[in-house]
Order: sequence, then C-alpha cells, then structure tokens
Amino acid sequence: MTRVKICGITSPEDATQAAHAGADAIGLNFVAGPRKITPESAAAIIPALPPFCTPVALINVDVNPLGDELWNAIAQLGIRTLQLYGDEQDEVVIPLVREGFIPILVHRIVPDAFPGDLETRINRFDSMASLGVVVDTHDPVQLGGTGQTFDWNILDPARLEHIAPCRLHVILAGGLNPSNVAAAVRIAKPWAVDVSSGVEDSPGRKCAERMQAFVHAVKGPAAMA
Repeated sequence: MTRVKICGITSPEDATQAAHAGADAIGLNFVAGPRKITPESAAAIIPALPPFCTPVALINVDVNPLGDELWNAIAQLGIRTLQLYGDEQDEVVIPLVREGFIPILVHRIVPDAFPGDLETRINRFDSMASLGVVVDTHDPVQLGGTGQTFDWNILDPARLEHIAPCRLHVILAGGLNPSNVAAAVRIAKPWAVDVSSGVEDSPGRKCAERMQAFVHAVKGPAAMA
C-alpha cells in the first residue's frame, strides 16, 4: 500500500489530525516559507504524534551544516528521518547514515535530464541497502513546495527498474491533492506520496477533511476504518 506523508505541519492539532486521518508520516519544515517552524514548535508537535506516525525533518544542508544548533535539537527531539535540501545534500548522506539517521534525498524533475540524472546520483550510494528519494517539480527559485505537478508518466517503473532495483523508494510530491492523487498513484506507482498545500485551508493550516479525503484517495476505505 502506498504510504502518505503530510508535510508542513505547524501545530500539535494538525499533527494529531494528520495521524488520525491515516498519515504514515508528517513533515516538519526547518527550511523556509510560511510553514517553517522552530525547534521549540517541533518540541510541542512531536508529543502529539501517536505510535507509527513518523516525524520527518526538512533541512537545508547548505545552511545548517552538521553539528550546529538545529542538528542538535533534531537529535534531542528524537527525529531520525531527514529530508535533505540544498546543493550539498548528496555529500552528507553517508555521514548521516553513520550517525544513525535515515536521509531522504530530494530530486527535482527536469524532464530532458531524467532519469539519467537520478541514476548518476543513486550510483553514489551503492553501499546503502535502501534509499528514499522525493521527486518534486523543478523550480529555479524554490527548493520545494511549489504546488505544481509534473508529468507523472515520467516515473513509469519500467523506466526506473534499472536504477538501484529493489532499493530505490520513490516518494512523489508536487501539486498533489485529494482530487488528483489517485491518478498519480495509478500512473507513477510510488512508494509514498507527499502533500502539503493540497490539504490546507491556508499556508501552514491543515484541513482535517482534506487530509482524510487525501488518505482515502490513496489507500481506500480500509485507511478510514
């Protein structure tokens, strides 16, 4: 079954509602934009999560190098899964694994270069048994959270089967919402989907009904039982 991450959580209430809607993970944005939170806010959000709903920290490794205050706070909060942004994200993957973190790369889709550009990146991590990659819409300015889709057919599993078979876990992001996510899952067959603005009333404020509709569209009636 396709997993669901609801990103850009900014309050304990939204975290609780996301988990109750059936989300497998939530995203805590330490990068930029209206959904960016502080470690203090994260410290209030994480205790609201029930078991088996994983917190994922979004970090810009160009701005927050290993060992600074944010990294220490993430460790103290018990966050082990990190979604990496920035030009240097590849360089910090292996050190993070050695420290016990689970790094997730972010790969922005440039149709003319894909999937060769992703294969080049993945080949750097032959020693890793499993690697998660968020595929998102390319934007020359924004690191992520554009709210724009791309052609999901580009992720046809037949095109990707030669890239680290059985260990590459594709997480589809970019412009997903309750109305289009079922089609996205059917076409791209991702390991997981990642949504933020598509389940909001306003930037940073999630809508419980939209989160429920999104999870239902991905997982079906069993997710709402």
